[in-house]
Amino acid sequence: MKLSVFTVATPDLTPAELIPIAKEAGLDGLEWRYTSTAPERRNEAPSFWGNNLCTIDPATTTDEELDALAEAVRGHGLTTAALTPYLTAGDVEGTERAMRHAARLGAKAIRVGVPRYDRTADYNDLFSKAVAYLESVEALSKKYGVKGLVETHHQTITASASLAHRLVGRFSPEHVGVLYDPGNLIHEGYENFRMGLELLGPHLAHVHVKNAGWFPGETAGAPWTCRWVAMDRGIVDWKQVLADLKSVGYDGWFGVEDFSGTHDTKTMLATYAVWFRSLAEQA
Repeated sequence: MKLSVFTVATPDLTPAELIPIAKEAGLDGLEWRYTSTAPERRNEAPSFWGNNLCTIDPATTTDEELDALAEAVRGHGLTTAALTPYLTAGDVEGTERAMRHAARLGAKAIRVGVPRYDRTADYNDLFSKAVAYLESVEALSKKYGVKGLVETHHQTITASASLAHRLVGRFSPEHVGVLYDPGNLIHEGYENFRMGLELLGPHLAHVHVKNAGWFPGETAGAPWTCRWVAMDRGIVDWKQVLADLKSVGYDGWFGVEDFSGTHDTKTMLATYAVWFRSLAEQA
């Protein structure tokens, strides 16, 4: 079992601070958040999607800084599991830059863009756009040796495993795969976990670990809302998911992405490693 952390979940630590803490917690790798922070947010308190201190900025990070980061990761006996950008479907230039930087870090995968679905554009048009983009992703993957991963994510055209499979199924699983996120499926896209994993087959490439729950509105007739909760407290039955992953022979990365705020960052990582390895032994 290979455990990592997606650094969106460690916003209060710099990369230099996180690396030894991740090692001490018992993790095996890191997934670097890869995006630019708006200048006006840099004086804010650290937050997941705002002033996240554990972020690689594609616009300003130099090759020398990437080399130094890669060396620091290796020096602690860790691996860079992935580089995780927030790409827009169709951004071929940004995708190539991310793949080049991922290769320099020794990462074997990046997350690629998927069109959002918000009822303002027809799904079929968005699907065609995504297919055209993934053709470029596949070509870039062959060039850089870095796989492009489509994430199962709510409010996109890959909200479920079956929708993700419909998109990536025409591409080689060596170059285009799926980042499977059961926590996101609780928001939108839930299917029987094992069935979805069986459908994805060789395109299953990475798994994110978090949890979510549904809560009723505060007044009668108010809509229910889905919120992030502690990894062991939500709707995702991780023991069952681990058993289902075992049934399909999955042996890839598990990257924690906990947004619950239940623990401070250091405690969250240590808790995750112990809890998840224990669950895996039971599954």
